Amino acid sequence: MVDTLRIEHLSKTFPGQQALIDVSLDVAAGEVHALVGQNGSGKSTLIKILAGYHQPDQGDQSATMGGEPLTLGDGAAAAAAGIRFVHQDLGLVGSLSTVENLALTNGYRTGFASRIHWRSEVEKARGAVRNLGFADIDVKAPVETLSPAQRSTVAIARALVGWERSVHLLVLDEPTATLPGDDVQRLFDVIHLLKSKGISILYVSHHLDEVFELADRVTVLRDGRKVTTTPVSELDHDKLIELIVGHRIEESTVSVSSRQEEAVLEIWGLRGGSLRNLDMTVYPGEIVGLAGITGSGRENVLGLITGQIPRIGGTVTVGGLHVDNYEPRSALKAGISFVTAERALRGSIGAMGVRENLTIGDVGRHFVGGRLRHAKERQETQDWIRRLDIKASSTESPIGALSGGNQQKVMFAKAMRLGPRVFLLDEPTQGIDVGAKDQIHQLIDSAATDGMAVLVASTDTEELVRLCHRVLVLVEGQLQRQLVGDEVTLENIQHTQLHTSGRAS
Repeated sequence: MVDTLRIEHLSKTFPGQQALIDVSLDVAAGEVHALVGQNGSGKSTLIKILAGYHQPDQGDQSATMGGEPLTLGDGAAAAAAGIRFVHQDLGLVGSLSTVENLALTNGYRTGFASRIHWRSEVEKARGAVRNLGFADIDVKAPVETLSPAQRSTVAIARALVGWERSVHLLVLDEPTATLPGDDVQRLFDVIHLLKSKGISILYVSHHLDEVFELADRVTVLRDGRKVTTTPVSELDHDKLIELIVGHRIEESTVSVSSRQEEAVLEIWGLRGGSLRNLDMTVYPGEIVGLAGITGSGRENVLGLITGQIPRIGGTVTVGGLHVDNYEPRSALKAGISFVTAERALRGSIGAMGVRENLTIGDVGRHFVGGRLRHAKERQETQDWIRRLDIKASSTESPIGALSGGNQQKVMFAKAMRLGPRVFLLDEPTQGIDVGAKDQIHQLIDSAATDGMAVLVASTDTEELVRLCHRVLVLVEGQLQRQLVGDEVTLENIQHTQLHTSGRAS
């Protein structure tokens, strides 16, 4: 079997972490090769080195494409060798058409005075998506108006422009993460078509049913090391899960505890994004976790509750008070506070200091006589700095000058000062060090002790086990399993996330 891509002895070290350790990988010509592993196993790092985003460690690593040397960590070299990438976020400009998105990376055909030949560009775009079995795409419409499967196809078409001459390997990173079930099969049809044309595909996914449906071979990474490369025909779900996790996982019986007090947060029939249906309640003083791989709906729940993502259906109430659809003010009024996972993008304002970021959620309490009293703001901010042990030189320190953990504490203070009844946390310790992580966990414990109903969405399974009284595991947009008390274990969460019989239609 001739190798399209061969990588030998690849390692990558970040400060305090070895992300890849002596990893070797080969992708054969015309095969679909799956790359799987838990979060933090090294999959993304390997792909980013191949794409030129990260540089590998110095050492004896080597790589070839079609037998020719390939420089790892060089995006231009990868492109010249015929490697193309479709990343999970697709990288499309929503306000532009398919024609324009294809031209962004491949250029326009121009004529006299550099005028664009729009007619030929439109035909080229139609041909590119038609070749992938999507003749129904309106190539002149903004891609944000297309279906998820159509947008994925546009991204693949852009990567494959001129494939007959130069594309040998297509890397698909979680391509079905945001696709509804009906659209997944259409994408699978595209993959089978590309394979029939002789293009090799490196397929990164958490969905093991996709691995068994699509892949010829699978490489498993765990803790930065390659565990195995094995023909898929020699595996079953349980064996592949054992390779990913590192040990056999046994089923356990689930029992649901009952409570006498009334729930604070009640959710019925919640739908939107990739979430198909969710009923749940959270009680005072309880910490409930949301687990699930990317595309399970876990990443949409908090946005649907807080009004940042529009609901297709369902109701949300806090203490009997209805929270309006797509209305963040309604969520705040009902007593919901939210700490976002996207701290720099959506949680803080980089041009402002600690005081402004901490108090911006409610500056009204410091208005006296029609004027904002900065001295009162500074005093409150200083109180929170002491209370949460925030390391900042002053209340006016730029938020970006603080460490990640201290920035997160400021986000906690901003949310907690509102006196919420419901505290929502999305990836609360993402990107912070171990010491700060423990402090954040103690803050979450304290919030529950103070009587708040706490809902935590996290991809960190150990974090959920550490914090939660209950964990709801989502699979393919629906609640698959509720774990309570002693049932909240790494094994049970991982097993439920990975062991699916197939996508719901």
